[in-house]
Amino acid sequence: MSRTRLHVQLPRRSADGFMQFMPDGRSLVIALGPDVHIVDSVSGAVVRECRGAHEDSIHYVAVAPDGQQMATASWDKTARLWDMATLDCKAVLHGHERRVFCVVYSPDSCVVATGTVDSIVRLWRAADGKPLCVLRGPDIERVVSVCFAPSGGRLLAACYDRQGVSGVWQWTLPDLSRQMQAGLDEDTTDVNEAAAAAGKLLRMWPEEENVGSIRFSPDGRQLTVSTASKLHLFHMVSNASDAADCSLRPVLTAPWESLRDGGIRHFSPDSKHVVTAKNGTTKVRDAGSGTLCFTLQGHTVAGLSMIAFSRDSRHLATCDYSSKVCIHTLVKWTPVNHRLFAPFFCATVFQLMCVRARLEQGRAGPSLPRLPLE
Repeated sequence: MSRTRLHVQLPRRSADGFMQFMPDGRSLVIALGPDVHIVDSVSGAVVRECRGAHEDSIHYVAVAPDGQQMATASWDKTARLWDMATLDCKAVLHGHERRVFCVVYSPDSCVVATGTVDSIVRLWRAADGKPLCVLRGPDIERVVSVCFAPSGGRLLAACYDRQGVSGVWQWTLPDLSRQMQAGLDEDTTDVNEAAAAAGKLLRMWPEEENVGSIRFSPDGRQLTVSTASKLHLFHMVSNASDAADCSLRPVLTAPWESLRDGGIRHFSPDSKHVVTAKNGTTKVRDAGSGTLCFTLQGHTVAGLSMIAFSRDSRHLATCDYSSKVCIHTLVKWTPVNHRLFAPFFCATVFQLMCVRARLEQGRAGPSLPRLPLE
C-alpha cells in the first residue's frame, strides 16, 4: 500500500537538477537550474530558498550527515558549501577546470569530495573549503560519481578512461590530520600527491554499459552501481591481510528486462527495492524477484526528472519536468495471523446470531436467555 501525501509546485526553471532528503527525513533539498529550495516534507511549505546559487545549472547536491551543511556541484566549474540553517554560502571551491559532476561528504562531515570531467577527484576541508588532497588514476578522463566508504578511510568513484570504458576505482585516503588541524587562515594547498599511486581499479564495464552512479547502502556492506541497462548490487569484501583493501562480490543484477519501464532507475537505500520512473508513473519492485510492490501516481506531465528516497526507505519523492514534486509514503500491508483472531471472530459472530434471533422472535415468544460476553 502506498499513499501520495503531498504535492508541491515549485517555480519552473529548468529540467536539470537534483533532489535529496535531509538526514532527519523532515525536509527535502531540491535544486532546479541555479536555484536551491528547502521544502518541508510534511506541510509542503518552502522553508528556505536561494535564487541564483550558481552561475549555471546545479547538477548535484549533497547534505552533510550531521545536517549542518550542504554542498552543490554545478556546470559553472565550481562547488559551493552552504550553511543549512541560513543558506548562506560558506565557501566557493575553485580548482576544477571543467564542469563539476558530483560532490559528497565524508561520514564525519569533515571532508568534501568533488569529481569532474578534468579526470581528478579533489578533497576539501568542509569547515572552510580549503583544498586537502588530489586523487588521480592512470588513464582516467572523467569522474561521474563519488562516495566515501562508511569507515571514511576509502573513497570510491565511477570513472571513464580515454577509450570510453567505465569502471569503479578505489583510493585509500592518506593521513589528512595535519591539513584538518591547520588554522583556517593557514595555507593547506600542498596537496598529498602520493595518494595518486593508491588508486585501484575494482571493476570495469564494457563501453556500452556506461556507469552512471554508485552509492553505499546505509550499513556500508553493499555498493549499488547503476549502468545503462542494469542495476548491480555488490557486497564489499575486505582483504583479510589489509582491512583497507577490498573487492566487489556480485550479489544481484537487475537487468533491463525487469526494468522495462526504463527512465530513472535506482535502488532504495536499504537495497531491497528497485525504483523505475517514466512517463509520470513510478514503480517500486522487489529487488530480488522483480515483483511489482507499488505503483505511484500523481504526475500529469509525461516525464519524471528526479527521484529521492528518505534514508529509512519509507518515503519517496518524485519530481516531473514541470517542477511538481510528489512525496509518497510506502507502507507494506502485513497479513495478520488468522489463527490468533479466529476465536474472537467466532464469538462475535455467535453473539450477533443470538441478537438477530431475539429480534426475530420479538413478542411472539419468550426471550432468549442473555448470553455472557465471555
